[in-house]
Amino acid sequence: MGLPIQKAPTYKCVLPVSDIEVEYRPFLVKEQNHLLVARESEDQSQIFDAIMKLIHAVTEGKVKGDKLPLVDLEYLFLKIRTKSVGETAQVPLVCLHKPCDGIEYVDMNLDEIEVDLSKMKDNKVELNDNLVIELKPAPSKLVYELEGKDDAEMIKPILRNCMVRIYDDENIYEMTDYRNSEIDEFVESLTVSQFEKISEYFESMPALRKEVEYKCSKCGKTSLNVLSGLQSFF
Repeated sequence: MGLPIQKAPTYKCVLPVSDIEVEYRPFLVKEQNHLLVARESEDQSQIFDAIMKLIHAVTEGKVKGDKLPLVDLEYLFLKIRTKSVGETAQVPLVCLHKPCDGIEYVDMNLDEIEVDLSKMKDNKVELNDNLVIELKPAPSKLVYELEGKDDAEMIKPILRNCMVRIYDDENIYEMTDYRNSEIDEFVESLTVSQFEKISEYFESMPALRKEVEYKCSKCGKTSLNVLSGLQSFF
């Protein structure tokens, strides 16, 4: 007779930017072990791949994490983590008052962390009186691939991926119908002010962040630390 294998419960959440409902289960011991091994390696690409595999597994292959906007990926991972190992995490925070090097371990309720969408710009950007460009958030995989590159290197890859369509008085131009070289030519034809309007959309993208105020037990001073990104809540 085989041992009884438990069936994990399932939960649902709505991704803040994509506004789609996702069903997921908690991760299992074997999946957590793979995640911990990747974390200990401190290799960012290995960590990202481990998170992608975990999300694929806990959503029964229905969610491709690398296609999600980064904030949706972070939010979903946080929700999976809270249902897997608990809502509370002990986060190490370094004192911000130099030369103090004190570290405080602060208990944080991860369920209280939400995404503020109030400052996010509309994805339809008016470039002039008869030209509008429709954008979408950059996929998380692209964001990771471009991390550390300068702005000049990031512009074309981001816009190739994030321009959905262009409207003028007479036509709608679907970006999937055009080669990268044609899209690059359009980008290079933008005026500085038009490019700034497009940049404002990407700069307005929300992030998973939490402000934590704490008192350092070593120097006695109070610090306000801002946690953001997957690494802060891993």
